[in-house]
Amino acid sequence: HFIEFTSLTQITIPSSVTIFGNRCFSGCSSLTDITIPSSVTSLGDECFSGCYSLIQIALPSSVTSLGDRCFSNCSSMTDITISSSLTSLGDECFSGCYSLIQIAIPPSVTSLGNQCFSNCESLKQITIPSSVTSIGDSCFYDCKSLARITIPSSVTSLKDRCFWNCSLLSQIIIPSSVTSIGQDCFWNCSSLETITLPLSLSSIAKECFLDCKSLKEM
Repeated sequence: HFIEFTSLTQITIPSSVTIFGNRCFSGCSSLTDITIPSSVTSLGDECFSGCYSLIQIALPSSVTSLGDRCFSNCSSMTDITISSSLTSLGDECFSGCYSLIQIAIPPSVTSLGNQCFSNCESLKQITIPSSVTSIGDSCFYDCKSLARITIPSSVTSLKDRCFWNCSLLSQIIIPSSVTSIGQDCFWNCSSLETITLPLSLSSIAKECFLDCKSLKEM
């Protein structure tokens, strides 16, 4: 492990390595460049958490799992290429990636963890594939730059604080597969003008649309 090796700027990983353990490079605040070999299959919890200088990273197709908080607080990261073999993104996986502008989630992914993209303040664009069936609590919490998002018809619920304070979100269509919307789900989505609610909805939690000041049509 290289926990808090603050002077580490780059590293070459041999192809004999198959797993990056928990907190493997956590706190390596000067790390700018790393190539993950195609022998690696999983990245543990907090693997790159707090790698403030890491700007971009490509995950090979061999990687099938990302642990909780895997890239949390990688505040300079603007681009990441996600493995086409991933099935889930862990809790807080990209939380606090303030510079991340866009991300493409591959169709192999079935779930987005709690707070997966929370505080990704620069995130403007994200495509959620139809393979995703679960979007966790506070998944897009405080994504202040997110203006538009399409929820696939594979999703059955929008959980608590899912789009909390997404202040630029102007429109959203909720598919007929969704049966419940959690508490504070769209709290302070102050630019939200229109939202389409399906007839399938059976539950809308309290304060779901609190402070949606621009909402004109529902």
